Amino acid sequence: MAILELQKINELNDFETDWNQLLSHSLDNNPFLTYEWLTLWWKQFGNERTLKLFTANNRKGSTSLIVPIMYSPYKRFGMKLTKAEFIGSPDSDYNTFLLTNYLEASKCINPIIKSIMEDLNDTDSFSLSDVPEDSYTTKLLQNVNIDAGEINPLISNTCPYIELPKDNETFLQTLGQGMRSGLKRYERKALKDHKVEFVKYDKMGSTRKAMEIFFDLHQKRQKQKGKAGVFAESTNRSFHLDLAKAFSEKGWLSLFFLNFDDEPVSSIYCYEYNKKLYFYLSGFDPQYADYRPGYLTFKNIIKYGIENGLKEFDFLRGNETYKSLWGTNIRKNLQFKIPKKSLGAKLYNWTANNSTLPHLYETIAHPNRLLKWTTQAH
Repeated sequence: MAILELQKINELNDFETDWNQLLSHSLDNNPFLTYEWLTLWWKQFGNERTLKLFTANNRKGSTSLIVPIMYSPYKRFGMKLTKAEFIGSPDSDYNTFLLTNYLEASKCINPIIKSIMEDLNDTDSFSLSDVPEDSYTTKLLQNVNIDAGEINPLISNTCPYIELPKDNETFLQTLGQGMRSGLKRYERKALKDHKVEFVKYDKMGSTRKAMEIFFDLHQKRQKQKGKAGVFAESTNRSFHLDLAKAFSEKGWLSLFFLNFDDEPVSSIYCYEYNKKLYFYLSGFDPQYADYRPGYLTFKNIIKYGIENGLKEFDFLRGNETYKSLWGTNIRKNLQFKIPKKSLGAKLYNWTANNSTLPHLYETIAHPNRLLKWTTQAH
């Protein structure tokens, strides 16, 4: 078994084909683990962070496990600290390892975790968030054995999803009577007043143009709600423009529009990956709110998924009320905080979770500061 550490993003660029081939055989596989998502995210957000990929190979040279980790600087109590976490946090809705053989991976996960911990100071943190509860990554982490003690996961997010049936009528029957009646009413009203079309992004011109229209619809809705919106930030726009182009080339982009009289009034931005639809964001023009264009868009994208033989529509993170209207199941995301053994680490973690004790760690860990403070006080 060999554990390699790649510290620069250009080292990752050398094995795009190998990464995607490994991912196609990984027991955990989602769009947030793709080469495209990770490298494009790093391009926009990797500043001041350090990248390391811990790779475990068997004796034959085959890769059984890749743990993608970044070291992010942050401050707490005025101290400069480092946090070890998944690459893409907090923007990736699901974080997992790339693992092709569970038994082999289980033999090397402990030394990999130990290597990461050795990179950190006592007061640095090591937290792996948004790990799906039903993933093999969770199974691996639950069996990690470290000197500092057990790793007890916390629930970090809930992720509603729909198991898609074989036909649309079966799905509609799973909805409540009020929801079914409302959808029919809104659809009749829209068809009466407008020419209504549900179209994919390639009908809107270039991928870039379609994304710009989507940005505008999303921002209009967020502005109405009194929020800044995700795409108020230029880095977010740049990331998703690059990502949409790359995902489109792979056949993973499911960006759809609801048009009234050839004008887009609603949009939904999804990833179609590994027989699932992953819903990332949506938006609509508030002046058409009486038609419930968001509901009609969701109805059509779910129908699209069913007609194309997809097995799941994943709403991703968040328990917003509108998601429950679609008869959703719930998947939990977990957070694994890796504890450190030292007294200083335990004191720091304790005070970090107690806002009324902001200086306790400083005074205990550095008694000369306590002496200085008491001298000044008297």
